Amino acid sequence: MNRKTFRFVFVCLAFFLMSCSDKNLSPEDEIKQYIETGVEAAENRSSSDVADMIQDNYRDHKNLDKPQIKKMLRAYFFMHKNIYLFTKNLEIDLHSDKEASVSLHVAMAGSVIADVSVLSSLRARVYKFELELVKQDKWLLQSAKWHPAGLSDMQ
Repeated sequence: MNRKTFRFVFVCLAFFLMSCSDKNLSPEDEIKQYIETGVEAAENRSSSDVADMIQDNYRDHKNLDKPQIKKMLRAYFFMHKNIYLFTKNLEIDLHSDKEASVSLHVAMAGSVIADVSVLSSLRARVYKFELELVKQDKWLLQSAKWHPAGLSDMQ
């Protein structure tokens, strides 16, 4: 194969691979994907995967830092064999391309949560989370607030 043919094939191949790859996601879609990844990591009881989603200088409203959150997650995962999460009312407020606030309600139970109607029978705990995210090479949790919420908040 001569040099011109090789370049042409290479350029065509590169163009084809770029067109087949995922489109660039909007910041909102990236954040939705970030939340889904966090839910999956928690349901898999992977404190290291969850910790990878947290900025190193994380601080929350209880003055906990990243190592303390990781320790708390390990204890929670140790005490709960099965963890299922159900998210609702996701609100994303982009401050810039690299900063966002996220608000959502999360129901936690030891059994699969098919939909909102089964929450009371599962004795699910519901919390409202307010997250501050920053984007470095990926979205990371910078700080968080959470408090108990009611089943009615999941409607």
